[in-house]
Amino acid sequence: MRLYTLPALLGLSLLLLHTAPAAAQSTATTPNMALATSDNLLDVAVSDSSTTYLVFGGPVSLVDVGMAGNYLVKIEANAVFVRAKRKHVPPTPMLIRYGSKYWMGRLVYADRPVLQLYDFQKDGALSINGKSVSSTGAAPENELALDKEREKKAVVEGKLSQLRKAREEHQAVAVVDNDLVLSLANVRNDKDFTYLRFKVINKTNIDYNVDFTDFQLVENAQKKFLARKKNEARRPLAPSGGRPNQVITGRTTGYLTYAIPLYAATERGYLEVTLRELNGARVLVLPVPSRVINRASTI
Repeated sequence: MRLYTLPALLGLSLLLLHTAPAAAQSTATTPNMALATSDNLLDVAVSDSSTTYLVFGGPVSLVDVGMAGNYLVKIEANAVFVRAKRKHVPPTPMLIRYGSKYWMGRLVYADRPVLQLYDFQKDGALSINGKSVSSTGAAPENELALDKEREKKAVVEGKLSQLRKAREEHQAVAVVDNDLVLSLANVRNDKDFTYLRFKVINKTNIDYNVDFTDFQLVENAQKKFLARKKNEARRPLAPSGGRPNQVITGRTTGYLTYAIPLYAATERGYLEVTLRELNGARVLVLPVPSRVINRASTI
């Protein structure tokens, strides 16, 4: 057993008093450093009732979500679809590899995401209406993506309500698959949006639960002999209005209404509408010719 004299004990005590604050300071700054690192990531708002779309400038080959059990993730070509599995899930980082590049952001739950389409096709930077936005998550200039424009959302929903009361006009634009019929019932335009109403006839005994609906503007889609033109262009269009998670019960007919941003297409372009089922593989794809939308009445 080693014995210390009184002067030696006093010296040891003074040494401990001088070193303790320094140690405490180093441990206290660690969480702040981690917080600063996460704050540099762009927050991507997601909810459990609608789908958030992320589009990149190359094919997506990998999506790594920190808390994977809290989110539903789907990869399709150069796009990633994300939805929360339940309400108020905690934030988590997300890493995406597209082409030979990587992008990293953070998923954050929001009851009503103010932005549902994140366009990263320009060098991985967020772009709204063709304009680059700060990677720190600055407010986008999309009118419907801002909280202060809730009154405009109400106007959009009001016009969709009017469209639900209209008589069917376009029964010829339809597709039949797996005893399901998807057809275009009505279409209207205003200066900002195209309003679409679809008719779904479920001839089966199994309910068709619409998980979410994809809209893509397709241009230069004419095919050559035994090959498709290489310059075909596809542009995702996120719906700005409509009701998610709609169910068409077995042996019934239902209607779906959506508002998408107004666009101008050529005679060789069309709007590709894809209905995806929540718990099943019955996918319906309906091409809507551009002339039908271009000649639609105003609302």
